[in-house]
Formats: sequence, structure tokens, C-alpha cells
Amino acid sequence: MSVSGEKSLEKKLKIRRALLSVSDKAGIVELARSLDASGAELVATGRTAQVLKEAGLSVTPIEEISGSPEAFQGRMKTLSFPVCSGILYRRGDHSDERDLQKLQIQPLDCVVVNFYPFEEASLQAGITRNELIEKIDIGGPTLVRAAAKNSPQVLVLTSPGQYAAVIEDLKTTGSVGFEKVENCAQAAWERVLTYDSAIARELGGWGKRILRYGENPHQKGFLEFDPEGPIAWDENLTATELSYNNITDLSAAYALASDLADISPNSTGVVIVKHGNPCGVAVVPKSVPQAQKIALTRAWEGDPVSAFGGVLVFTDPLEDEVATWLAQHFVELVAAPGLSNSSSAALQILLAKRKNLKAVPIRRLGEVPNESMVVVPGGRLFQTVDLGNDEVLKSVTKVEWPKEKKQLARFGIAVCRALKSNAIALLRELHSPAGAFQLVGAGQGQPNRIEALKSLAIPRAQATLRASEGSIDECILVSDAFFPFRDTVDAAHVAGIRFIVQPGGSIKDAESVSACDEHGISMGFTGTRHFKH
Repeated sequence: MSVSGEKSLEKKLKIRRALLSVSDKAGIVELARSLDASGAELVATGRTAQVLKEAGLSVTPIEEISGSPEAFQGRMKTLSFPVCSGILYRRGDHSDERDLQKLQIQPLDCVVVNFYPFEEASLQAGITRNELIEKIDIGGPTLVRAAAKNSPQVLVLTSPGQYAAVIEDLKTTGSVGFEKVENCAQAAWERVLTYDSAIARELGGWGKRILRYGENPHQKGFLEFDPEGPIAWDENLTATELSYNNITDLSAAYALASDLADISPNSTGVVIVKHGNPCGVAVVPKSVPQAQKIALTRAWEGDPVSAFGGVLVFTDPLEDEVATWLAQHFVELVAAPGLSNSSSAALQILLAKRKNLKAVPIRRLGEVPNESMVVVPGGRLFQTVDLGNDEVLKSVTKVEWPKEKKQLARFGIAVCRALKSNAIALLRELHSPAGAFQLVGAGQGQPNRIEALKSLAIPRAQATLRASEGSIDECILVSDAFFPFRDTVDAAHVAGIRFIVQPGGSIKDAESVSACDEHGISMGFTGTRHFKH
């Protein structure tokens, strides 16, 4: 059979009666004329009916279908048993057809509705709650849901952008193809979801903060937040407002701080983040005197240049001595458990010196979202979040992985996982105090793994170690992904590195293992990749 023959057999919807009720009148007259020309009766509400009549079209007022007048200043128009029944009854079902005749219901085969402009109204400066409530559409979403539920026996149109394709079908065949009807139903479900989500954002239990701007000044931004969530986004401790970038940096720091609290529950930790990447990380046993100050100074010395103006998260309440130290250094934001205007002396110490500092209380650690979503052209991309600190390190070289460095490896894996890919982290255990760990150098966000190591991680680590009389041969190297070639191992050897952690999984793993054996390097595989783009 020819292609044209196949198309002629496509199932189509003949529209006998169409209901039109739109806030956005764009294109509605052209659509109504096509429906009228195809033999459909036009039923319309209020202002829509007036626009169609002014265009010379014959229109049946919705009151003649519903049996009820518009009331309550337009709040009640379409919600009625006859209207919803005319949409929802199942065509061809004997029982439903009998009810249709018995109740004298008039079929509605097409619903053209776009909702009151709630989203636009919510962005208007100075709009009151009562004014916003009047922009909530009730009847429209009901009609749309009913029509979409009965697709392809009912066509539902929720956007003027859909009209042209329907007009073309009506002009060509006097009906609309089922595939097109089904596509419109899918769009309707999406529209109902986004509309209800907008209402929930504004009037539901979640809070909303309008930001000065987004990632850059020409971008708009706002934050939706749970008022009972683990980070107290709604508590303004300082006069300076949080920015979009502050929020993303704090979120990244919070996630890593939560890992530190899980890995080393008896230690106090500090995370410093710049542009979404950790640039300073350290943990020190709480039993050590001045543990928090030591953790802070060790985190800071990991990359002092990047730490300047960074976002800091503490796993424990901020101590006064630490606040005094911080007051002598420029930081953008501090977050810690227990911060408050009324009870935190440490915060007052900071604010006395740093008027523009931003501060956020942390209610609880360890509550990282389970799912992430990214909007892509024409779609949304979902994934579960990279969680867990339970990798089993498998030694794969002649030189066994030393047992005394297993906890350092756990620390290193958590830190490297928080870095943007390609990522290399160099970490060490401090001689004093014992049991303290430090990030000494990182290479992150690079398309070239060798450059991440040679141009970033190693030079940064060497600078940190010179300042503290440390040695790179005591450090471990952690990679977020496998080595496709042995070149990373060779570069690590030249720098003096003797311990490597990587996921493994390359078809050339044997080359990397062989290179380690040649150089006397100990390497362990975790079996888990940690890309972060």
C-alpha cells in the first residue's frame, strides 16, 4: 500500500462541538473559524464568546450547556455536571451512550483552554496574596484533565502554538488525526503539572526567596526551599543577601561536610568551596585541643589563593577563637550548626570585623537530595545522586595498599567525588595531630586528566607541602575515573607519589598496574567511578 494510502486509513477525530475558554486570545479566532468550517458547534465562555461573536462567528454560550449562569464574578463558569460529562463519557461504550441520552448531555469533542496567567502574576512586584489567589484557575485545569483523560476521543488544546497544526488537519480532512490528539493530551498533562507546581511554589508549604539575580547579573533567579530542611535558607543572620552562586557553593560544601561527618564522626571538619569545587578540606579528631582551629588552618593552607573569598562549612558549632581567626581573613560565607543572632558569640565576633559577611545556620548534616534534575533542550534529565562512602579498596599491585592508609583513602575518595571532572586529589595524613587528614592539592574541571595532575594538583600540593615541611611521597593520589593509559601513573611517579586510588575498569588497566609495579607504587581499585560534570 502507498504511503498516501496508509495516511488515509489513519484514525481521525471528528469534532461535533468545541468548548473554547481562553485567557490568551492569540489565534483563537482563526482556530474557531476552522472548527466552524469543519461543521463544529462553538461553545464559549464570557470574554472568549464576545471575541468570537465580534469576529462574526455563531457561538453558543456556556450557560446553555451547563444550565447555570456565570456567578461569583466569574469564579463559576464551566464547572458543572453537564459540561464535564460531555467531555468524559466514553464514546462507543453502550452504558455511557445510554447515560448520555438519558441525561440529555451534549458531547464536547474538543476543549480549548489556557489558564489564568498565575505564573506571570506571581512575578509582579507588589502583588498581594488576594490578588494572586484570583489568578488561580479552577475550571480550566478541570476541563483540561477531563479532556486529556478521554484522549483520543477528545482533543485538548492548551497553547496557541498548537493551533496551526490542528487548523491544517481541519482544512485538509475536516477532522484531526489521533496521533496529533494524543500529542496534545501529553502536552496537557505537562501544562497542568507546571501550573500546579507554580501555585505550590507560591502558596504551598515551601518557601521562596527572590535573588538579586542568577549566576550572572543579567539572569533572574529564585530559591525554593523547605522551611524545615537541613539548611536554614530562610534565616537571615546578616544584612547581605545570599546570591545564586553562594547557594550552589554552600550546597556543594554541605554535601562534602556531610560525608566528612559520616566518615570521621569523632573528628571536626572544615570545607572551603570556590565556584562549586572544594579547594580546602581537613578533619581533625575532636579530642585534640583547638581541633576546629587546626582543621580550619589546614584547610586554608591547602589553597590559600582560592580560599580567599570562599564559602566555608563547619561540621561543628563555630568556636569564638576560630571566628577571631576568620575575622582577619576575607571569606564570602560561613555556615555551621548553631549559628544564630541571639546565641552565637562567634557570629558577632565575625560581623564586628566583616560587615558584608553572609552566614547560614545548618540544622542537620547528612540530608543530601536523593535525585538531581537538569533541564536540557527539549527535555529534563534525572538521575539519582552519587551517594555512599562504602567503596571497598582492592589492592592490585605488587606493593600492597598499606592498612594504615585505608581511612585516608576513604577521606580522599569523598573529597575527589566532590570535585568537578576530570578530578585528581592529593591528600595526606598529618603527623601532628595524629588522625587528621588534609587536602593538599587538587586538579578539577579539566578535559585532560594529565593536565589536572601535572598542571594543577601537583604544583598546588608542592606549595602546600613546602609551607608545612611535608613530603609528597606520604600523600595519596585519588582519581574520580579510571586511567585510560599509563601516563598518569608515570607522571605521578615523576612527582614522587607512591600511593594511588582509582576506580579501575579501563581496557588498559593492566598497563597502569604494570607501570605501578615498575615504579614501586601501591595502587588500589574501588570499582566505582565518580564523575561530576
